[in-house]
Amino acid sequence: MSADEIILGIDLGTTFSVAAYVDERGQPKVIRNREGEKITPSAVLIEDGRIEVGAVALNQARARGESVVRWIKRSMGNPDYRFQGLGPIEISAEILKKIKADAELELGQRLDKAVITCPAYFSAIEVENTMRSGVAAGFEVREIVKEPTAAAVYYGVEHLEDGGRILVCDLGGGTYDASILTLQDGSFRPLATAGDRELGGHDWTSDLLGHTAELLTEIFGEDPRVEAATEQALYDACERLKRDFARTDRGVVPCVFRGKSAQVEVSRDDFERLTEWRIRQLLEWTEKVLAKASPPLGWDEIDHVLLVGGATRMRRVAEALAELCGQEPLQTAEADTMVALGAAILARGAYRPRRPAAHSGIRTGPVSGLTIVDYKRIAERNLGTRVIVRDGGDLRIANSPIIPYPTDLPTEKTRKDYQTSGFGQRFFDVPVVEFDDIGPDAIQESWRFECPEALPHATPVHVTFRYDKSGQIDVEAVEQHTGTVLPKTRVRYEEPDLEAVRLRSPARAVVFALDVSGSMSTYGKLERAKQAVLDNARSLFAGGAAVEVGVVAFGSQAERICPLTSDLGELTEAVSALRTYGSTAMGAGLRLALELLAAVTPEHRREIVLVSDGMPDTGDDALAAAREAGTRGVRIVSLGLGQEAIDKAFLEEISPEYLVVDDPGGLSTAIAGLLTQAPSGPAAALSRAGITWLGGAA
Repeated sequence: MSADEIILGIDLGTTFSVAAYVDERGQPKVIRNREGEKITPSAVLIEDGRIEVGAVALNQARARGESVVRWIKRSMGNPDYRFQGLGPIEISAEILKKIKADAELELGQRLDKAVITCPAYFSAIEVENTMRSGVAAGFEVREIVKEPTAAAVYYGVEHLEDGGRILVCDLGGGTYDASILTLQDGSFRPLATAGDRELGGHDWTSDLLGHTAELLTEIFGEDPRVEAATEQALYDACERLKRDFARTDRGVVPCVFRGKSAQVEVSRDDFERLTEWRIRQLLEWTEKVLAKASPPLGWDEIDHVLLVGGATRMRRVAEALAELCGQEPLQTAEADTMVALGAAILARGAYRPRRPAAHSGIRTGPVSGLTIVDYKRIAERNLGTRVIVRDGGDLRIANSPIIPYPTDLPTEKTRKDYQTSGFGQRFFDVPVVEFDDIGPDAIQESWRFECPEALPHATPVHVTFRYDKSGQIDVEAVEQHTGTVLPKTRVRYEEPDLEAVRLRSPARAVVFALDVSGSMSTYGKLERAKQAVLDNARSLFAGGAAVEVGVVAFGSQAERICPLTSDLGELTEAVSALRTYGSTAMGAGLRLALELLAAVTPEHRREIVLVSDGMPDTGDDALAAAREAGTRGVRIVSLGLGQEAIDKAFLEEISPEYLVVDDPGGLSTAIAGLLTQAPSGPAAALSRAGITWLGGAA
């Protein structure tokens, strides 16, 4: 087998790391390290320019604890973490360098390609940093694969029926992932993922350490953890006892502290009482993943529950999951290595099963007996940006979704509703956030885009958000004045000062363009529209910024009902006199609204709110007027009244920010949602002002 044919599958773990490959016979195999072990401790000794990785570093942890770093995986998303001058990317790269060197020694050839795994609930920045670690270690990283996916592939080819669902409960040393995958027509597909990056076997050991330290403090009269070497020795003893509890009900933890020896006895019952709260956390996350699936799943819809990760050998984990799931979880001797073996299969794309596949969906490859393995990638959470929205007179920060969960990857989406907020704006920031309803937001760094000199005010900017197949994010901005792709850098996201934003909010001019054709007389639609205009004008005037509101109406022709004003009384008197008549000259109405807005300076935030219950007399004329508004930097938001009479595709051409409502009584709320960029539903729009508010000033 040539070097080009071998692509390593690497499980870069919190406590241990594993490498595997698919051999010339098509069988996945774990690669032993130079110490002859299948697993390599994810420990790194950094001292006086010397770096040691694995068992050597772990053995030195007691004597040189200040020079040994462990559990670095938990810090993969922390830009501030440093140990002996190195960050998480560089430290993880040292672990991968050892994996690479040991694999080359074992297989007798150079190995440059790898698929590396990470927790399913890793954020995009953690995924990217994992990729960067692999590159720094000398690998061409083909892909970052989620750990439960790799485990499900390894187990599922031989055991999962087509259409079946498997719940992978992956409890490693530092993280817990609960993921549901299904097999459909020979392709594995994730359905939902939930997890905690701060819940792993290390935490169970830490709880046991705290308990034994309390008992030893009573004996010694002082907490033995005040000495780093003693604390490390105690941790190692607790780790051994935790593992022993898989086959025994009682054990001791010895300790030597300042020349004195002692030991404390701990039972498995004691250990399980201490850590039952961890079990509750694990079960809560496991239940969340069923609720997150779309549609939500019940336990009777899960065919297999698979335990992955060395920490699942704790007896209470399997017992608690069996009680929750209503079935005995599957435990295998490969709990520590299954992820690496699955990654190796995915790296190769095919392998020779040890037993026939449990279904007919997976295709047989060109080499007799090899089974081709395919899988889908999805966005595990919503991808979006941060915007500032207005609730009445208050401002708040909200997430605005761009690419929703569970979109297939790779994918991209372009938003066309950004524009510059002033002449000669120097830059703007686009913060990126991943979020869902069950876990904390994962805020990525912001992308800062530099604007060309003397760029006109209100220049449209198209911003494209991309997910690659590994879940890494990229953002691109193209200003539409010259078609230039804007240069970008990545900067740390900083929460904006909402009070400062409120004080510098731009002056705003809003014109309501109301359909007053004959059909608006039915079901009280015009009366509801008139009330909605006044309700929202009242809210706009109370918002604290300089706001003017005007009204035009269009039936058979367009009429100016009220010029731009800040006088609610004047507006009320003009709107109250509106009556229905004739057909729908929408294009003329939009142009008349533009005439009203031409009276204000370009520094104003200029908007048209279009309300109509049907199609215009001439659709092309209305679309031409809407395009003219775009060239002038005027934002249009659209409300369609009545599902049957409204052509949604046409309304979206008028403006990507639109809503269709059946009940005229909901007009006030719908308009308010559009005007404040409420981040939900089809009207979810990036705040144009958000470029100023969340980025650099002009």
